[in-house]
Amino acid sequence: MQLRSRGRGSMLAVRLGSLACLLLAVVGCREEPPQRAVAVQPAKLLTIGESGSGAAREYPGVVSAAQRADLAFEVSGQMIEFPVDEGDPVDKGAVLGRLDPRDYQARLDSAIAILRKAQADYRRTSNLHKEDPGAIALTRLDADKRGVEVAEARTREAEKAYEDTILRAPFGGVVGRKLVDDFANVQAKQPILVLQDVSHLEMVVNVPERDFATRPRAGASLDELTDQIQPRIVVSSLPDREFPARLKEIATTADPVTRTFAVTFRFANPEDVNVLPGMTAKVVVRAAGGATDQVLIPAHAVAAASDGQSFVWLVDPDSMTVSRRPVTLGPLQGDQVQVRSGLGAGDVIAISGVAVLRDGMQVRRFER
Repeated sequence: MQLRSRGRGSMLAVRLGSLACLLLAVVGCREEPPQRAVAVQPAKLLTIGESGSGAAREYPGVVSAAQRADLAFEVSGQMIEFPVDEGDPVDKGAVLGRLDPRDYQARLDSAIAILRKAQADYRRTSNLHKEDPGAIALTRLDADKRGVEVAEARTREAEKAYEDTILRAPFGGVVGRKLVDDFANVQAKQPILVLQDVSHLEMVVNVPERDFATRPRAGASLDELTDQIQPRIVVSSLPDREFPARLKEIATTADPVTRTFAVTFRFANPEDVNVLPGMTAKVVVRAAGGATDQVLIPAHAVAAASDGQSFVWLVDPDSMTVSRRPVTLGPLQGDQVQVRSGLGAGDVIAISGVAVLRDGMQVRRFER
């Protein structure tokens, strides 16, 4: 009996050992669950010291064409040809419209006929006076001469009126708008289309007298002033783009109502985007007379800790992770705020999505 019990115990031990080995094998073969990928937060980044982080002033305005003309015929009549459409590019001297010229042709023919008769009368009296000075009175000779001069002037007027039945482009540009319909009866001086030269664009902004008083050295040329204030155009529909501009005109007399000075900036029309007259925009300039080391950042890039301390999210360029950087703020300037301490040239900060960022979170540059 004892031998039989020992045999059963050994068999049970062997089975338990085999089961344990099988479980270990199953556990050992089980793969580890895949690690969840770390989310990377997209964010717009700003490098301190680059455009957009220095002392600046902003002035809103509307984009306009560098050259713009409301074109009209000098004479009245019915339009018989209107060969252009809105948006068409035209060269200088191109025909933009024609009036029915028949009435003006008739007036020109009549003026020419009167001129020829006056010339013939003057030649006859002049020849008679040469042959016999007493045969023709000097008053008659002078009257015939004046008759020729009057006829010549009226002929020139008739020629100009006939030529004015054709409207030509005074400069190369784009037809911005047609103001009348085809075959319409138009009056003299009535605008029929708007011609714009959009190869270069302009903005006229109103500068407050407090800013105008601190502009760079009086008497400086427009090119020198452009170098000092470094103007850029930011179109409202393209907030992430800046277009370099230059000063064109500066009014030296303030508007009597607003007490502002009109300043005109000019910039080249970019080829890769559509910037058109009538679009809203702003001119950003470096503050004249301001400190060169002053730092301005978008106000929405600043957050507040629980203790009220203002901070920004500083980005490590190597790891692209963010950390809090306490800052001391100065006054607001438009939609930007001055940073008095806490940031230096070359620092990179996140200026979007600041509410969802956390210490150590990884970010990537958001390109629009």
